[in-house]
Amino acid sequence: MTAHALPAPDALPVPEAAGPVVLAHRVQAPQHAHLNSRYGDGSWSLAPLIANPSSTRSSIHWRNCPAPMRPQLRLIAWTMINGELPATYLRERGIRMRSRQSGSSTAGTVLQWMRMARWLSERGITSLTDCDIPLLDAYGRYLKDVGASADRTRDVLRDVCRLWAFDQITARPTGLARPPWDEPDLVADYLPADRSERGENTTEPIATATMAPLLTWAVRLVEDLAGDILAAAAETSRLAKAAVANPASGEGRAALEQILEPALTAGGPVPAVRNGGKTTVARAYLAGLAGVSMPQVDRIARVHGLTRAAAERPGPCPLDVPVTATIASRPWRPRFDFTEASALLRHLGTAAFIVCAYLTGMRPEEVLAMRSGCCPDPPDGRKEPWHLIRTRQFKTAVDEDGNHLSAGVERDVPWVAIAPVVAAIRVLEQIVPEGELLFASDYHRGAVRHRGKAMGSDGIRERITDFITWANQEAARHNLSHEGIPADPAGPITAVRFRRSLAWHIARQPGGLVALAIQYGHLRTVLDTDVAGGYGTRSRRGIHDLIDIETALSTAETAADLNERYNRGEGVSGPAARQALHQASTVLRFEGTTVKADFARKYLARDGTVLYDNPHALLLCRYKRDLALCERPTDSNIPALDRCVPGCGNTVRTDLHAQQLRARADSFARQALHHPQPISSRLLTAADRLRSLADTHDRARFTCQELHT
Repeated sequence: MTAHALPAPDALPVPEAAGPVVLAHRVQAPQHAHLNSRYGDGSWSLAPLIANPSSTRSSIHWRNCPAPMRPQLRLIAWTMINGELPATYLRERGIRMRSRQSGSSTAGTVLQWMRMARWLSERGITSLTDCDIPLLDAYGRYLKDVGASADRTRDVLRDVCRLWAFDQITARPTGLARPPWDEPDLVADYLPADRSERGENTTEPIATATMAPLLTWAVRLVEDLAGDILAAAAETSRLAKAAVANPASGEGRAALEQILEPALTAGGPVPAVRNGGKTTVARAYLAGLAGVSMPQVDRIARVHGLTRAAAERPGPCPLDVPVTATIASRPWRPRFDFTEASALLRHLGTAAFIVCAYLTGMRPEEVLAMRSGCCPDPPDGRKEPWHLIRTRQFKTAVDEDGNHLSAGVERDVPWVAIAPVVAAIRVLEQIVPEGELLFASDYHRGAVRHRGKAMGSDGIRERITDFITWANQEAARHNLSHEGIPADPAGPITAVRFRRSLAWHIARQPGGLVALAIQYGHLRTVLDTDVAGGYGTRSRRGIHDLIDIETALSTAETAADLNERYNRGEGVSGPAARQALHQASTVLRFEGTTVKADFARKYLARDGTVLYDNPHALLLCRYKRDLALCERPTDSNIPALDRCVPGCGNTVRTDLHAQQLRARADSFARQALHHPQPISSRLLTAADRLRSLADTHDRARFTCQELHT
């Protein structure tokens, strides 16, 4: 192994204890510059490096590092924060290496250094100077055996390489040896046998049984209930602010006593709230409602023993806000209460996130980076039925040298927003000030504590869990048991799962139908058209990759299912049946493997060999472009399954399809009995057409046994 030495760049000075951790020219988030730590501090805040509003403001805590090696690692970490790796080092190590990391990644890298330092300390090593190649080899073997995946182990090995590289360019190098796995040909020796992949492609989509009612309730809040919730929240906020500002007055005291008269004279309920786990008098509500100061409320409460009475006889705190929305054709609330408005507003914000994350295909950090005004109304005269969202992207945001940009960059083309997404954004714009982050934690938590910060992924997961609990309670209260949200088999609903779920449903539910007819608005068609200067013609990455992957998986499953049915004796018919059976018998199986986007695109581009299921038309499509009657661009590799045309030469049907055609025909006939003549006639005509298709299949079908006798 050659002992590569790095060229010495312009040396950074030895930092002073009172000097800044992040030098001025390296600050990426000026709004966080005041949080910059000093070199001698016990903890270093990396907030000046983190401008992404939804990212955690990471820190480095030096108490976690063995004391003997703390000075060495401090200097190397400071050099990594303020310096950069030479271009020659990067060229030899491929695209995964960057001269500078993001703030969050920097904190993670230093954490791995500390773990290595503890491992060394347990073996009596107190200086990186003593860390030679045999010792590093032993550490690499240790990492291989700790049980992490191959990808995770590779990342940790790379972190140690980064430690060696930055040590060489510090003002005081320790002489740490070059890790043996820094040679590309040797790294495999330190990786576990597990070759599992990570990332979005391995994220479990949300089960349809869970996603459908979850989206139903999210859209319901955004489109139907938002007006009531915002009005109740505004009135609650008005009362709370008035309670703080009201002066003491005799008129107010009289009004308060009138409000409390049922409780004072007849032992009626006392307006109460839960505070610190105890039920107590609703001071702010009463003060705001009566126009008195809160000390006046406290005095009356003491005189009349209302604190104890509130615990024994808690009563509501009704708001003077009309209930205008309905669920199942009935008012969804008898009234609004002062105590529930903030929770309802929280659920409304969660519903808006669900709608935006699921129906756009954005990554969570892109949703959380949206600002008020990001989705303007289309200019007058534009005919497209969609809005466009301009936001920032972070995953691939790099500067001209290929280094991560924490603040992200504005997408070169916008996202497409269908009606429910636009409604969600308009609701959020009523919650936050103009120009503010739509999911700013200040306004969704009710307290200004995190200026310029969006909600984080952990908070989103907790809010979604709470939203599901609330929606299930509402479903039970309105006798809508069929709209309850069941637990997802794959576990809690996290923000990253919505994007994968969208791709899964677009690929496997032709026409964009899952639970609501409005969900997609043929979103795949929209994505593939020339929107805003070529959204669909740009490099097909991101959500397009996920859709291609899910489509490839779905078509492989369809072919395998056809092959199994045919071999079990089921009949098959259609002009493309024989070719489809040949392809189905030789189709690739993807069980237990991870499908890459490039492979998925090549797999789907095999004209005339890919088999698509269309449960809405009750057929299979062996898609061949020159035979297709659906309206698709001439160079499209994917059929328009929502526009199947009878008589298409790509059609395949099975006995199961014939059974389903007759079942649907019977359903139409039953419906015809309960509709007036014009509608009844159309239903009966449709039923006759479906039975005719089933009869045609029966006449033309052939089986495996028949072909081989």
